[in-house]
Amino acid sequence: MHSPGDIELALRRSPLFCDVATEVIQAISLETSFRTYSANEYLFHAGATADYLYVLMEGAVKMTAGPLGGRESVIELMQPVDCFLMAAVLSAKPYLLSAQAVGEVEVLTIPAELLRGVVSTEPQLALTMIASLANQYRQMVRHVKDLRLRTAVQRLGIYLIGLADKQGGSKTLSLPFVKRLIAARLNMTPENMSRAIVALRDEGVDVIDDEVHLRDIDALRRFCQVDTLLDELDEEFFVLTER
Repeated sequence: MHSPGDIELALRRSPLFCDVATEVIQAISLETSFRTYSANEYLFHAGATADYLYVLMEGAVKMTAGPLGGRESVIELMQPVDCFLMAAVLSAKPYLLSAQAVGEVEVLTIPAELLRGVVSTEPQLALTMIASLANQYRQMVRHVKDLRLRTAVQRLGIYLIGLADKQGGSKTLSLPFVKRLIAARLNMTPENMSRAIVALRDEGVDVIDDEVHLRDIDALRRFCQVDTLLDELDEEFFVLTER
């Protein structure tokens, strides 16, 4: 059983709430709960009323669309600490995507009505959420451009470069998800991803099981045609929330 103090500490781990006044966090924590989900369990389905803002604390979640004509599409793969579909919560609209646990998952659930009320009276939280929504929108636009402008092999290469950047420029990486999920996120079939892995060997990349070795990351960047406008992560969210 988690106490409000435990929930308050957990909320502080999220960039959304790290700068919010203590009394506001305490008020939110009184109505917020921890929930756990088993592997493959759905947190919610597309079309459901957005009753809660979900904050992922442990595990991984895939955001999916469909199935339409029997095909499901993976739109995003979420890792801690991140929030689900904030736009639906703030606008009181149905979820446009479904959320399914990849493995065992622990989340915080914040009542949507409570959050909308707090946002209307707390400028710092409102500003932080606006910045987060803007950042999510820009990343989605970049993802669409990546799908339209790059080959499957280049998309995989860009994904690996992004992993290397997140892991401090390391040349040895561990894939955070199974390959079929990464393939789905990159709009590839597992077979296409296997062929892309083979093709990347000529660009200095070796993939053995879930471990990746980048022998020549500069060659990989040239092959993928890394572009600052398209590929650089935005910093606005973090700038707006710094105090």
